[in-house]
Amino acid sequence: MSRCEFRWINDRTLKISGTIDENFSIDEELPKFKEEVWIDLRDVARINSCGVREWIKAIVKNQSKIHYINCSSVIVTQFSMIPEFIGRHGIVESFETQFVCPSCGHEDSMILVVGKDIQAGLESYMESPEMKCSECGEHMECDHNPELYFSFLSEVA
Repeated sequence: MSRCEFRWINDRTLKISGTIDENFSIDEELPKFKEEVWIDLRDVARINSCGVREWIKAIVKNQSKIHYINCSSVIVTQFSMIPEFIGRHGIVESFETQFVCPSCGHEDSMILVVGKDIQAGLESYMESPEMKCSECGEHMECDHNPELYFSFLSEVA
């Protein structure tokens, strides 16, 4: 199990990677947040219930506008299940979605950009954006239930 690591990519972008669990503490990083911060969550591989609690406590304390980018599917699941996870000032900019090809079984993932690849604010999400299989060229299907996986987008418009 890997621990959670923080790395500032620049003065406005924080990359979080590893596991968010009961040891998660962003308190040392919070003072570095300016009025606006971008948090890259692509490399968050796991989050447990204690990690969710610690994340929400940290986000509630923070008054900055938070732009979430490259969110791993682990994070997207939390967005959909726990609306408080995004926070009052959170904006989801981009997130990962897994796809599977029904023709050849190839699996792939894609970072979806909100407003470009998928729209926020729809009442429901019955279908996912289109993705062609890099192996056979056929249409791939979302490896999640789109209605559940993308549900957080209904609330972030």
